[in-house]
Amino acid sequence: MRRVLSSVRGMVIAVLVAWAVVGLPVPAAGQAPMAPRVLVMPFAVQIDRAAPGGAGTALWLGEAASILLSENLSALGVSALSRDERAAVFSRLSLPMSAALTRATTIRVGELVGVSHVVVGEVVLGEKLEVRARLIRLAAGQEMPAVTDSAELATIFDLFSRVALRVAVLTGRPATLAATPARAWPLEAFENYVKGLVANTPAAQQRFLETANRQLPNEPRILMALWSVYTAQSVHDKALAVASAVPADAPQSRLARLAMGLSLIELRRFDGAYQTLSALSATGRSAAVYNALGLVQLRRGGVPPGTASAATYFKRAVDEAPEETEYLFNLGYANALVGNTSEALTWLREVVRFDSADGEAHLVMSAVLTAAGRSAEAQRELELARLLGSEGDAAARSAAPRIPTGLERMSTSLELTPGRVSAAIANPSQRDQRETALFHLSNGRSLVVKRRDREATNELRRAIYLAPYEDEPHLLLGGVYQRAGQLPQAVDEFKVAIWCKESAPARLALAGALLEIGDRPGARREAQRALVLAPGSAEARDLLARIGS
Repeated sequence: MRRVLSSVRGMVIAVLVAWAVVGLPVPAAGQAPMAPRVLVMPFAVQIDRAAPGGAGTALWLGEAASILLSENLSALGVSALSRDERAAVFSRLSLPMSAALTRATTIRVGELVGVSHVVVGEVVLGEKLEVRARLIRLAAGQEMPAVTDSAELATIFDLFSRVALRVAVLTGRPATLAATPARAWPLEAFENYVKGLVANTPAAQQRFLETANRQLPNEPRILMALWSVYTAQSVHDKALAVASAVPADAPQSRLARLAMGLSLIELRRFDGAYQTLSALSATGRSAAVYNALGLVQLRRGGVPPGTASAATYFKRAVDEAPEETEYLFNLGYANALVGNTSEALTWLREVVRFDSADGEAHLVMSAVLTAAGRSAEAQRELELARLLGSEGDAAARSAAPRIPTGLERMSTSLELTPGRVSAAIANPSQRDQRETALFHLSNGRSLVVKRRDREATNELRRAIYLAPYEDEPHLLLGGVYQRAGQLPQAVDEFKVAIWCKESAPARLALAGALLEIGDRPGARREAQRALVLAPGSAEARDLLARIGS
């Protein structure tokens, strides 16, 4: 299954993409500062040779520290990113889920997702488990006094409950807070659960999680982790079984019922999926549930009497989460499939405003424009789709009116809080004002020079949203990504810039990024093309010399 997210981290991807791409608004002077929001990184681990479990304990203990501290902070009323949220962030930024990041990179990640504090730390396992947690206040770049504690490994739940209370106080929470520690699991079950989360292969994930499930039957978090593993392996009958086993009174109950609906869709049991999802929708609005209902209607091949169309449900999803490109794409795609050209183009263009490098959106737009007789525009969209390596039949040399099948997007998000976007982007009256786009571009250009990359990214994203087919903001944003080491994103932005307007600087920028990721043939082609466009370019010649023969 291509479109189901491979872990429960999809539960929050919509919000995190909006934070990482658009950026959070900064409170104006006189406004109250935002409430503490904390990112807890995996802890570094040091294991004594005589410690229980030996060196293998290091494989899970650092991640366990992050999970327990985050959960206890949330129980104390301090908003802390869950592991699923953290996984989504790191996936988006192409970073490893480990404690091996530099301090500068860790702070940069915290800034990108708009948290106020980052926690880093170490655990040392010898005769006892020693914990050292350090809280960094991002606004001031200040590291608070370290929180230290120790206890027997068997009492790890109580240990992190105490650590969390002291960290919470450092964020500004009242010192009189009453701690509600996370429910203690049998240590062996918790160890296997965390090992299942961090294992490198689906087979290893399944083995550890099934062991944890035998040791602690019907624990909702274990069951939902198993659902993700089974779903990633397309074992949808087993996925349905574990989701159905989540108790109705568990905090994960709504997510479990959504998971059941998604599994029923994959098993092509559309009537059951529709009933399950409709009942879930009746208990509260959710963009993900509306999206799933749209998928049911789209995949069953016909709309039963008395039920809404796929496009209707996708529109409800977009109304709940207007910044989420998965829902915007599905709405445009559903309209394209039924020949509603105007609506299809409206929503697909919204997709590329938020994500210009969405190749499938460009591909579907090409087919829609071809059917509408707008062949020149259609061919340009097809060229960009091919350049970006979109799925579907994007290899054709000329645009065709056939809408590619199987591109609808499935999400496991139950997040009801829409992503926060800047006022400039959220205001529809500004969307088509070229002057506003130029204003943000000018700001972004200045901020890039000053190396204020987070602010520059925000400004350039606004400029791209307002004028997605201008090359300069893509070129500048690609440079920002490249400077931050986000090379895949940089390559995509440079490709879009070239599609908007071919130029020697854009070709050279793409060549440099390709060289950094080790694609020397690709880098050579781009540098040679830059030399054709600017025969006197010393930069192109120097780059070709660096690339070599």
